Amino acid sequence: MKLSAAAITCAFVFAVSLHVVAADAPAVAPQPDVAQPNPAGPAQPIIVQPSLPVAAEPEDVRGKQGILADVKRIVLAEEANGWVLDRVAINSMYPVVLQTVCRASVNARQAALRALAAEQAQLGDPKAIYERTGSLNSEVEAALHVQRMHATLQAVVDGAAADCPFYIRPEYGFDGRQTDRNRFTLSLETGGLVQFRYTDGGLSYGGGGGLRILPGYGFGRVSVLGGVELSGGAMVKAKDTSTFVLNYFPAVPVVVRLRGTMWHADIEAAAVSLLQADNTNVSFGGRIGFGVGISALRTRFIIPWAGIGIAYEYFAESGGRSAASFVRGGFRLGFQWAP
Repeated sequence: MKLSAAAITCAFVFAVSLHVVAADAPAVAPQPDVAQPNPAGPAQPIIVQPSLPVAAEPEDVRGKQGILADVKRIVLAEEANGWVLDRVAINSMYPVVLQTVCRASVNARQAALRALAAEQAQLGDPKAIYERTGSLNSEVEAALHVQRMHATLQAVVDGAAADCPFYIRPEYGFDGRQTDRNRFTLSLETGGLVQFRYTDGGLSYGGGGGLRILPGYGFGRVSVLGGVELSGGAMVKAKDTSTFVLNYFPAVPVVVRLRGTMWHADIEAAAVSLLQADNTNVSFGGRIGFGVGISALRTRFIIPWAGIGIAYEYFAESGGRSAASFVRGGFRLGFQWAP
């Protein structure tokens, strides 16, 4: 069959048109269910691990209690000096509280603030209570005290990042600085004594002093101390009041100290002995005693305190002496080294 020149020309134009349309058509993306060749091998499945919840850090309860114990003592001491302006009082306490806060963990600082905020909410607004009751009663004072504690601690915590010395490192479970909680201490105690002695139906009296060194350990609000003691003094003789005799009382005391916020109470027992300047034979006896004291704020490594004490001692017949009873008591001054 012979084709005309016009037919051949139309066929050529039609073929060129099809080629141009195919070149301009967009590429068709492969369907998901069509396997594609992988030159590196078969595709590995992607496993998405579920995100696990991050456990919250446990509350630093011990550190919180250490901060609260210190702040309470410091605020009480400032109130005793006469708290008038919050700003002035807080500025005065700031460096003292800062020494505690810098050593405590951030966890303990925030936990202490939360505890004070909760207690403050429970006690109420002291100003509102005062306006309702019309007097500065115990309810107002309790709420005001907690409010002052919270304001003081908040101010120190806010400034701790900028003001804490670089060489003080926070410690998880810090027990505070103003007590002997959970630490070993060494106490030096001294004081004056008034003494009464009853023996062989006669009563004599005199005075003197004493010194004792007591290592100890604090268990929260209870401390146990034990050590050595030497006391003595001059006493008039029962049968001749114009003369006197020097008595010496070496002893080994054990003291259980019950602590409040600023005060403490002592219950003690001791093995005691008696010798005299003109008779060095030793008599042996025992002692029970009681004392109270008030502590000042810590100065570097020392917590000073002052108080009074009284003790009863009984000496059995020994050392060539008749049985005797002593009552001794007086002023006490203590210095507790708490590293």
